[in-house]
Amino acid sequence: MTALRPAPSRPAAEARSAADALALAQLVREAVAAEVPRQALHLRLSRLAPTLRRGHHHRLLREALEPALRPLRSRLFELPNGDLVAIAPPGGRHLRDAEAVLAVVLGEDMLADSGLHALLDLPRDAAALLAAVEAALGPPPAAPLPALPPADFTPGDLASLEQVLHAASLARFLRPRPVCRLDRGAEAPEPAWEEWRLAWPELRAVIAPEADPAAAPWLARRLRRLLDRRLLAELMRPGERPGGAGPGPLGLCLAARTLGEAEFLRLDARLDPALRAATVLALPAEDALADAEGFAFARDFARARGYRLALDLPDPALVPALRPALSPEGGVELLRLAWSPALAALAPALPHGRVVLTGADQAAAIGWGWEAGVTLFEGRLLQPRR
Repeated sequence: MTALRPAPSRPAAEARSAADALALAQLVREAVAAEVPRQALHLRLSRLAPTLRRGHHHRLLREALEPALRPLRSRLFELPNGDLVAIAPPGGRHLRDAEAVLAVVLGEDMLADSGLHALLDLPRDAAALLAAVEAALGPPPAAPLPALPPADFTPGDLASLEQVLHAASLARFLRPRPVCRLDRGAEAPEPAWEEWRLAWPELRAVIAPEADPAAAPWLARRLRRLLDRRLLAELMRPGERPGGAGPGPLGLCLAARTLGEAEFLRLDARLDPALRAATVLALPAEDALADAEGFAFARDFARARGYRLALDLPDPALVPALRPALSPEGGVELLRLAWSPALAALAPALPHGRVVLTGADQAAAIGWGWEAGVTLFEGRLLQPRR
């Protein structure tokens, strides 16, 4: 039985509720993957009037859920918006008993008419429960609008920026992002490879806050290859990979032309055939559209060396234009696609079983991925087993 906990301080409660939300999402994924039945009682306290959400009201409602927590393997989750979710094994009356107590505390009319609670079955209702977790976590922070580069950002300023990037150690700006395989028969996400990138927003804030490649395509093109080379140079430093990563498969998003640079050739020489065969190279879709010949050369070189190839696609609307590259004859095995709500309408057009869904930071992304047949995810809701 899971005991009800005393009310903590506000900062501690906020941290615990965020952890509870992620833990609940993990439990739902495991229930779906292993097809383990569970029952859930979702009490939507966020819908109550503010006068009914005070401390003593909250305590009474938590106590009303005690019957649901009597069996072993029961657990209570408190979400960031104040909602409570009790999970219990199926086949008992414990959730129904808790529902009866809630009717006494809140009144049968309120409980029946307000949509204040829901009884759910897992794995059947996994999508609904994950949507509740997403709503409780709130929307992701809005991306800041790009600032236009100042008119006095001169070629001399660009040369100085490139010189700084050449000379500085960038190890503290390296970021690993695990890509996990989430099969329905697995108990937990399994690491497939680790993507490595430079944290450009943080790096830019330190060395060149006035230079924004997002607002200046000419600057983006110039810096992309330089940042690619610096990333490869950092990964080639003696000793273990930065961040404590092991010697497993890499994931690298590189411009097509970077594959001909000396830094990539040095990295290639250090990887044995088995590791190259497990390493994923993602080439930008814009390279395939802007320079078909250069993209084809990079693709053929990577295939000859035994790498797995992915196409890094920023806009799902480009899928039809890139279908030749995604065909079996095109040599690209995977499509690296960032999650956005617009993907829902494109699911039928995506290559089934070949999508790596990145930015899976919301429960809706994982739910959509399951429905679309996606098994490879990258995002903060997935914690790989080590």
